Amino acid sequence: MWVKQAFRDYYKPKLRRELKRDPTQEEMDRRFEEIYAGINLTLLVGIQRGVVVAFHEIARISKEEFDRFRDHPEQYLCERFGGGNFKLNFYEGPSFITTVNFKPKGEPKWEHLVPKA
Repeated sequence: MWVKQAFRDYYKPKLRRELKRDPTQEEMDRRFEEIYAGINLTLLVGIQRGVVVAFHEIARISKEEFDRFRDHPEQYLCERFGGGNFKLNFYEGPSFITTVNFKPKGEPKWEHLVPKA
């Protein structure tokens, strides 16, 4: 699963320090499941302003909502938000886990979600 791979740099080093050895695949799978059970997400969209890309939060996503589109995130983003430069940020409670970028093609449907500059 792509999410497990995306989280790997977050959970594997901590688990290695706790165990004081390399974790087994079963231990890593168990840790991933513990973390995954409590995730929350934010979706940001990038807007080109000159040579700078500014990112704006346009949605907060629960684990339950993410579970519904986890296997086809780019399709979901395109259908709901249209095309754009998106960052999907994952959190364990308040702790940042990772960012995964998506760039679905299509007309933007998110522009009304960004405050006017």
